[in-house]
This record gives sequence, structure tokens and C-alpha cells, in this order.
Amino acid sequence: MDVRSRIADIDMEQGLFAVGAVVSGALTVLVIRAGAEPIQRFMYLSFTMYLLGAALPAVRKRVPEYKRMGAVALGAIGVMAMLTGNSSSLSLLFIVGGLAAFLRIF
Repeated sequence: MDVRSRIADIDMEQGLFAVGAVVSGALTVLVIRAGAEPIQRFMYLSFTMYLLGAALPAVRKRVPEYKRMGAVALGAIGVMAMLTGNSSSLSLLFIVGGLAAFLRIF
């Protein structure tokens, strides 16, 4: 398989999710190396996995509403992080995104 033909098959949305997954993965490594709290590590890792799943065609084919369901799951992770007393505002972002996905706002 030629790399150029595989890149041509990727649509813009999948490409953006793939780039986001790579950037988020790099941030996850930086957070782990900086010695952040375990819940922050888990939030960064879960967001990276969400982006990676949205970029992979096999996942999108098997789970029709992956982006919505994944965002709701990230919202639940944000609630758990908030309940554990996490000092990061990333948990609030997860909650807002999860509520928006649950209510089908986006």
C-alpha cells in the first residue's frame, strides 16, 4: 500500500482527529514526565484515546455515534475527577463537553 493513496483516503475530519491524537499523546507524555496527579494522567490519556478512536475508520464503522458516546464518557470521567478534588480545570471542560453531547447540542 502506497502512503499517498492512504493519505488521500483520509477525509479532513479524520485527519484532524489523528493530528489531535498525536498532539494529545505528546501532552500526555509530558504530563506523566512532569509528575502530575494520577487523575490528570488518566484524563489526558482518555482524551488521547477518544481522539485516536475518532480517527480510526474501523472504530467509526463499528460504533455509529462514537464521537457523541465518547464525549459523554469523557463527561463522566470529568465528574469523577471533580469528585476526587482534582485541581485541574480540564475536568470542567470534560463535563461541559459531556453534557453538550448528552443533550445533542453539537
